[in-house]
Amino acid sequence: MNQELYNEAARSDILSRRLIEQLLESMEYSSISFINWSIEVLKVIKTRLDRGDKITDEVSGIAYTAETFHDFVKKNFSSYIESQVFAAPDKAEKVYFSLEPCSGGYNLIMADSSKNKTYEWISSLSERFSLVRMIATGIVYIKDIKQNSYQPFISENGKYCRYDKSTGHIIEL
Repeated sequence: MNQELYNEAARSDILSRRLIEQLLESMEYSSISFINWSIEVLKVIKTRLDRGDKITDEVSGIAYTAETFHDFVKKNFSSYIESQVFAAPDKAEKVYFSLEPCSGGYNLIMADSSKNKTYEWISSLSERFSLVRMIATGIVYIKDIKQNSYQPFISENGKYCRYDKSTGHIIEL
């Protein structure tokens, strides 16, 4: 995201208004890049406080301790971010992401629920195999029901295929 602000979090004894605002603003976005940047910056600050550094928040004027910093994170960030910064890795909260088209590819966006569907059923080929399409991309996959695994459907020409819902056709890309 912003290397200058990351370096500030890693080295400065005062967290600038700009850094605090950038961290808080990142909560308005659900993109994985914003979330990961916030987690990394907050972890750096936490590590510094744990080793005894004195760090002051320019906005609130608070000289953070490990406890007051935890309170700040808990109050201003999602429970997922808090768990990534403060919980033991095996106890950290899990969150799910979905794909959203953007220029040049796809963004990973934090999902509202773990129940969000990734694939949509097209048809059953047999008792064991079904055709499904990835909702975000439209790419067709073969689902192995017994193995609960997915493989891209590749045409005889070696190409990936997309499912066109309006015509009901599988189209080579």
